[in-house]
Amino acid sequence: MMSRTIVGYTRVSTEGQVSGFGLSVQKDMLEKYAQEHQYTLLKVFEDKGTSGALRDRPALLQLMNCIEETSEVSAILIPRLDRLARDLLIQEQLISDFQKKGIAILSIDEPDLCSKDPTRKLFRQMKGAISEYEKDMIAIRLTAGRLKKVESGKGYAGGNVPYGFRVSKGKYEKVPQEIEVVRRIFHLRRQSRFGKRISYAKIAEILNKEGVPRKFNAMTVHYIANNEFYKGWYSYGGVRKYDPTHKLN
Repeated sequence: MMSRTIVGYTRVSTEGQVSGFGLSVQKDMLEKYAQEHQYTLLKVFEDKGTSGALRDRPALLQLMNCIEETSEVSAILIPRLDRLARDLLIQEQLISDFQKKGIAILSIDEPDLCSKDPTRKLFRQMKGAISEYEKDMIAIRLTAGRLKKVESGKGYAGGNVPYGFRVSKGKYEKVPQEIEVVRRIFHLRRQSRFGKRISYAKIAEILNKEGVPRKFNAMTVHYIANNEFYKGWYSYGGVRKYDPTHKLN
């Protein structure tokens, strides 16, 4: 007799959180389904803000470890197929890997998800392909919106924020204590010792001895000293824009 012990898996990415299909909603669905079908839901693994186009997700890896270590687990319960993956290849690889381990996939929205019936398999793969297409279209729209924002000179469009700055209301804003450290780096880089410019490693050593708020190394100093952002330039997707408010002086 197949064990009635199962584990759950939920996931949200940016678009999932925006649309309201959040982790708490998904978890409630799993708990209700398990209770109604008399399953023992051992644990629900949650990936927060993680793309379904990635295979190596923290909670998914934890789930896999749990299956390896807990022999009584017989199935994985998901709210719907696109929570497991939003890439057709990854979707089919995961399903195949779980099936080889004797683990069934139970989807609330797609009954008989892993049926051997060719029609059901085709339906599953079509849903996976559509989900991948939707994910790609979301990425295209987001990129287009960010490019438009850069082109219009409205500041932050996404990505890493350089040291010495933060983002407030969609605009770059200087962090006083950090920006003074950046100015110190540029000042030291302009100095010379014995006719040679002070090395990045030496600058890092000086900053660390001065007790700046973070630990510096040669690579970090090199990145800051050669980053055009501090000269007023920034770019996204190949679009380059000048904003004098970024300049240190």
